[in-house]
Amino acid sequence: MFAPLWGILELGAATESGARALRDVSLAGFVAAHRNEIDRLLALIRDVGDFSPETMAVFESQGGWNDGREVTVECLTMYSGSIESYPPQIDDPAVLRRMVRMGGDLQLVTLMDALVGTATVRSPGPDTAVPLVVDAVRTAGSLLGVQSDRAAADTFRMWRVTFLPGVLRPDSSSSTEVKARFRAYAHGLEDAIDP
Repeated sequence: MFAPLWGILELGAATESGARALRDVSLAGFVAAHRNEIDRLLALIRDVGDFSPETMAVFESQGGWNDGREVTVECLTMYSGSIESYPPQIDDPAVLRRMVRMGGDLQLVTLMDALVGTATVRSPGPDTAVPLVVDAVRTAGSLLGVQSDRAAADTFRMWRVTFLPGVLRPDSSSSTEVKARFRAYAHGLEDAIDP
């Protein structure tokens, strides 16, 4: 859950900087400017997974944004699924923009998968958790500069074709009960996002 969140913050900082040189990106400044959105996102995640305050504190303590952590080319390469060969030519604005956009898509869909997977085992059910998942993806998308409804719809579609088949296929090692829970969430998300 936390890995895509860290990626979203670093990619959001790069996006907000206008995808210019990484040396101009301030992760601490981005976190400070978006503290309310980040706190809202963390609260939604806590509610989806019924996580303890101690578990949620891991995100803050491991984040490193108060210690001058920099957004690095290595992290952007990882977050973007190596859309560019390494080392990427990040002095080219088109290359950096491509990495940031691909990274945003990949981290949002990974976050949705983590949220749904968590919800299937830790939440009281789709009626309660689906609105939380949708709100979390919209909030995360806004940190990346993506319009909230578009973020939710696009991320749902990517999740549905990327992750869901691996759980639902007949040859999947998932149990019948797990498949039923994932189907319930997929149907609930479709109804909420893409009626």
